[in-house]
Amino acid sequence: MSKPKAFLKKSKSKKNAEQALETADDFLAAGVDFEEAAGKWRAGDAVKSMRFFSKAIDVYDRGLQKFPNSLDLAYNKARVLLEITTHPILVQQLQAPILEVLQQALEAHRYALSLDQDNADSLFNTAQVLTAIAEESAKDSNRPDQEALQALEEALELQNRCLGVQELKLEESNQQQNEAASQMASEEPTPVESKAMDEGADEGVVTPANNAADQWFLAVEPVTKETLVDTILAELGTLTTLCSILASSTTSAPAKSLAWVEEFSSRLLQTKLPVLVQNAEAERLQEVALAKANFLSSLLEAGYRTGSIDASTYKRERDEAFRSPGLDLERDFAALMANANSLISFNAALADDNAADPSSQASQRWNALSAAIANMTVASKISGPVPEDIAETHLIRGNCSLLQYQLGLPPSMYQPATSNAPQLLKNADTFYRNAGKLYQEEDMKAICQLRAFVSQALLSGSDLMSALASSNAQTSEEWLESQIQDMIDEGLIAPSS
Repeated sequence: MSKPKAFLKKSKSKKNAEQALETADDFLAAGVDFEEAAGKWRAGDAVKSMRFFSKAIDVYDRGLQKFPNSLDLAYNKARVLLEITTHPILVQQLQAPILEVLQQALEAHRYALSLDQDNADSLFNTAQVLTAIAEESAKDSNRPDQEALQALEEALELQNRCLGVQELKLEESNQQQNEAASQMASEEPTPVESKAMDEGADEGVVTPANNAADQWFLAVEPVTKETLVDTILAELGTLTTLCSILASSTTSAPAKSLAWVEEFSSRLLQTKLPVLVQNAEAERLQEVALAKANFLSSLLEAGYRTGSIDASTYKRERDEAFRSPGLDLERDFAALMANANSLISFNAALADDNAADPSSQASQRWNALSAAIANMTVASKISGPVPEDIAETHLIRGNCSLLQYQLGLPPSMYQPATSNAPQLLKNADTFYRNAGKLYQEEDMKAICQLRAFVSQALLSGSDLMSALASSNAQTSEEWLESQIQDMIDEGLIAPSS
């Protein structure tokens, strides 16, 4: 999430609003107006929202051509580019490849940083862009993993610098407050006689004598413990992404990388966070616990895949991470979803271990998938999540049912999976069809319908590709093949199905 700057603006007349943009404040005012309009339309009309965001970027660009040293213009342009490349609704409206626009956002953030290298908000947002670039790069099999890893390493460096700046500002603020409190305790307050000062204090801003031009005031938000927690949570998110990439590419994951991650994270988790979250509200503690559990799950998976830990250690420490009291696992949708995905990753890691005996690990995998299904059953009954979220609980249960079915086939040949094979396929079919009804996006509906049909074909013993071709006449053969390959990659069906 980007760090916006807050500005207070005096109201302006229509005449002033229509004047040519001459000063840096003029460009800033126009850009902020476009941003506000974009925000109003974001939920209802993404196309119109993107149009206003594009106008804001254009105004900031033109302003920077005249005032290249304006940090506010540079910062706002960079922040808007980050917004449109990370918001799920706006990303769909991009007219260029996501990585290309993210590179533009990175260049804009680097420029803003060149104007103020110690600006905490710019440091934070630049790291967010780099993390987004790494995530997108990791999705492209044609890009080297090192590209994503380098982006994440730079992101962590910037986040660490950001945290250092914020810690210094918090220390200075606390010191000033202590000095002010001491001074007030030792001195009598001086009565304020100026009526003008009283009126200005009521409004919260000092009214300039000349009202001819718009006046902008930068509302500097004080650095608090909450600010530091936000930055540390962002660091944990970056570390989680880093571990995920290391886990998926063992050739790029030397043991020393994981050792460095453990050392880096221990400073955050054991030294800094405990002090900052003392007396924090339950909701904040839950947010911290979830970020910690997600990170540890990803770190453990990377450790197992690189041979640093065994399956028993992986399972024990993973389970412990999600038993944190602050996680509220039984009642929180996000926590239940995270635990289910972690359990599925545990199953996948064991399935990909060619050195292990498949039959010896089948029981652990079966139990993990059963627990994931149970988590999603609870999550589906929690009031609050939107239909898309509920649809995902059905999709995940469908996937887990197929994964359990696969355990009954060679080489695992797990007896409970073999004896319950028909029921597992019926369950998968039901879950996929329910998900297809709940998803709003046509693409997801089509995927769920296809997977339901795959489950039916497996149950009837039909030739999969022939059955799919005859039942999906409106879909291209290329799309069918890509979807089947996705299911193979996820371990849902065997390559020869």
